[in-house]
Amino acid sequence: MVNKDRLVDLFLELVQIDSISQQEAELAQRLIKELKYLGLKVRQDDKGNIIAYLKGNLRNGKTILFNAHMDTVVPGKNVKPIVKKDRITSDGSTILGADDKAGIAIIIEILRILKERQVLHGDIKVIFTVEEEIGLKGAKSLEVEDVQADYCFVLDADGDVGTVVNRSPAQDSLEIIIKGKPAHAGICPQKGISAIQIAAKAISGMKLGKIDQETTANMGVIKGGRATNIIPEEVIVKGEARSHSLKKLERQVKHIIKRFKKAAEELGGEVDIKISRSYNSVAVPNNSPIIKLTEVVAKQIGFKHKVVSSGGGSDASVIYAHGVPTVAISIGMENVHSKQEYIKVKNLHDAAKYIVGIVRTVNKQ
Repeated sequence: MVNKDRLVDLFLELVQIDSISQQEAELAQRLIKELKYLGLKVRQDDKGNIIAYLKGNLRNGKTILFNAHMDTVVPGKNVKPIVKKDRITSDGSTILGADDKAGIAIIIEILRILKERQVLHGDIKVIFTVEEEIGLKGAKSLEVEDVQADYCFVLDADGDVGTVVNRSPAQDSLEIIIKGKPAHAGICPQKGISAIQIAAKAISGMKLGKIDQETTANMGVIKGGRATNIIPEEVIVKGEARSHSLKKLERQVKHIIKRFKKAAEELGGEVDIKISRSYNSVAVPNNSPIIKLTEVVAKQIGFKHKVVSSGGGSDASVIYAHGVPTVAISIGMENVHSKQEYIKVKNLHDAAKYIVGIVRTVNKQ
């Protein structure tokens, strides 16, 4: 049922359309044209997200939402895909962009199949988001009614086809502005207060990395200082904490705050700390209908079904927060966010077969 050659051709076309974050317009126009041709009602919101709707041909059928994101990380301009036997890579100078254009290509192939084969289905929603890679900004701008569905499948996970991601952590982002006091480093350093020293003292005593099986933390950006002969008066530190447990996340954030405040107090400086929730956790029960559906389909096709947790966020984090049963589906991409990114043709084909199976089976459950 899946046209492998057509699917691969579309994928190769899409990865050659530049769409790094905040530069998705050309790709969006290509997809809007395709979706309209396939008979979907299509609109684009103010943020640039594509929201499309296909009316079902099955009375009382379940509404399914398929999601993928249009943007890529850098270096993602002038991608030159290479097909070697069963593997698709870039030429090594850029990423490939399977994250997440493989997901987009699969969704388009599914819609083509629905049109050609007259497959019975409930209402189908498709959302292609912008700016996923820089903070899920596109998904966060969606209206609640845009995402309402019985089930949502986010085609944006690496790993073997048949793998389903049902848990992901909440993340808090932190920005810490440390204020010291400037002074000449050679003449009167004792009159200064080093903001860099405060930052170093705070971070050196901090629990970072993998805190436990559910929690991680990292200080990832430090900016400060003007010259080597000036005691630095200001430093900006940016970090994050993630956890599948909100209590553990709160505890880790409090620990980070305490370390910075204590270091500033001991060395005579000041700190201003800003905390924001980047996204909430996802926790779909293993015995929920959406998980059972993915298991049934995997067995029908002969795939090994695995339910796993992720350490990162995706559009699933935002959609799930609106009360929609949501899982991320592994589509076979590997080494994402690197020049070594690749996807096997077989995995691309198998992932499309898996999604077709979901559409055909969802209303039989």
